[in-house]
Amino acid sequence: MSLLFALLLLALAWGLGALQLWPRTRWMGAVLPWLGGALALAFFACLGLGVVGLVRGGGWGSPSVAQAVHGLLGEGSWLMRRSEWAGLNRAANVYLNLDLAWTLLALCFASLHGFAFWASVAEQQRQARVRAARAQTR
Repeated sequence: MSLLFALLLLALAWGLGALQLWPRTRWMGAVLPWLGGALALAFFACLGLGVVGLVRGGGWGSPSVAQAVHGLLGEGSWLMRRSEWAGLNRAANVYLNLDLAWTLLALCFASLHGFAFWASVAEQQRQARVRAARAQTR
């Protein structure tokens, strides 16, 4: 479940940029770079925690994804349930043991890439409207 949830979060972070295409939600274009920046700061905070753990205790101190999920949702949360596919369970275990910083970095890149991609789509649509308006006035 956790791996599927992470993929859903990545798709959501990337897809948020599509809100720029609708006139009522165009203000999201100003918010999305801030979201990407906040995720980047969280990534560097996790790396800083890891380095502090190395200096103080001799072990990497940044939390794993499993520790973060347990901390946020409590022990035995629905996100930690096993699927019926052994391969998916192995991949989820690998993911859960990864440092949380890598998930934050992936979300940061997905957010910023989605913002740039959908901004270019919105610009192409705007240029098409301008060309259509010019063609009607001639």
